[in-house]
Amino acid sequence: MNHWETKREAVEKLMQDATVVRLALCDGEQPYVVPVNFGVGEGKLYFHSGAKGTKVDILSRNPRVAFEMDADVTVVRHPEACHWSMKYRSLVGTGIARLLTDPAEKKAGLDRLMAHHAPGEAFPYDEKMMTVTHVYEIAVEHLHYKEAKGS
Repeated sequence: MNHWETKREAVEKLMQDATVVRLALCDGEQPYVVPVNFGVGEGKLYFHSGAKGTKVDILSRNPRVAFEMDADVTVVRHPEACHWSMKYRSLVGTGIARLLTDPAEKKAGLDRLMAHHAPGEAFPYDEKMMTVTHVYEIAVEHLHYKEAKGS
């Protein structure tokens, strides 16, 4: 189920509160999960990477991704073991990652990432670093939001 529209306020609040998104990539038969910083904008997620590495290699072969983020995760204790529970908000989704090569798009993606972690602040980008930094945009296909208050 796609909760981007049906639970927009809860989804956007979780995305604002989360600091890391965990990306699931598929390297042939082998899954690969990596936590990354992210930014959000217009129904898309943005993340950055060095120009070389496992993530870049896998995404060049298969741009399909799954992702997960969460906030307010707490174990809720109970005197009886089978009655323990969790309090959390989580978001799981799928999409297609696209490497941004146009300098203006790349900068806009980094601006989204920086705005997520430092709202209202502007940062200059070192041109040399921009040449060795990859910026990806994930076109989100499906989202599933879940919240548990614990019991």
